[in-house]
Amino acid sequence: MERIKQAMTDLCEPLYDCFARAGVAKIHLRPDESERDHVPDFSGREYKWLRTHYVRAHVHHDLSKRNVDPWRLSGNHRRNGELWLTNGELRARVLHGPSGDIPAAGRNLARRAFYRNVPLDHRQMRFGIQEPIFGPMNDRVLILWDLDAATGEPTLRVVRPIGPSLYGRRVPVDVDFVLPTTAEELSSMEFFPSDEDIHLNIPNEEEGNDFGAGGISG
Repeated sequence: MERIKQAMTDLCEPLYDCFARAGVAKIHLRPDESERDHVPDFSGREYKWLRTHYVRAHVHHDLSKRNVDPWRLSGNHRRNGELWLTNGELRARVLHGPSGDIPAAGRNLARRAFYRNVPLDHRQMRFGIQEPIFGPMNDRVLILWDLDAATGEPTLRVVRPIGPSLYGRRVPVDVDFVLPTTAEELSSMEFFPSDEDIHLNIPNEEEGNDFGAGGISG
């Protein structure tokens, strides 16, 4: 747990800044009356998917221009907007999680392997251990993002899955905390183990808020 906390301190300010910029982009707003003849209005519900993809692209582009050492972008952003990060020890997939929900791993074998961390508390062991396709075991976290529909203000949440789940079912996790906006605040936080299992509700594939349905790529 301490390893995750220390690693995330390098991402607090950069991620919140990138998502805050993406959240107030004009694509989320109705064009001014003087612009409506030549500027498309993508603010409606039918364009939720587009705004979600735009946010991922905006954040990916911003991060590519920044020095966030020891973190760097990974994955293939051309593959449905993957927004993945690694610092050489941890791997993070940044996913859209409306209202704190976590996308399911589904039936994809690579994604299911990514969700199979060894529980920090071995009493929570309920799935067979499966070696990930790439990288060492026990190093995988999800960063869930959501934007306030009214203000565009971001919320980021860090979870560590300990087993895959199909759509509409609950994903077991053993780490779950809201990422603070500053490294200083995160450094001062204390975490205490709980005997209770943590589960996050997961939406159906088509569900989401005004910023779009939560997709497995982010």
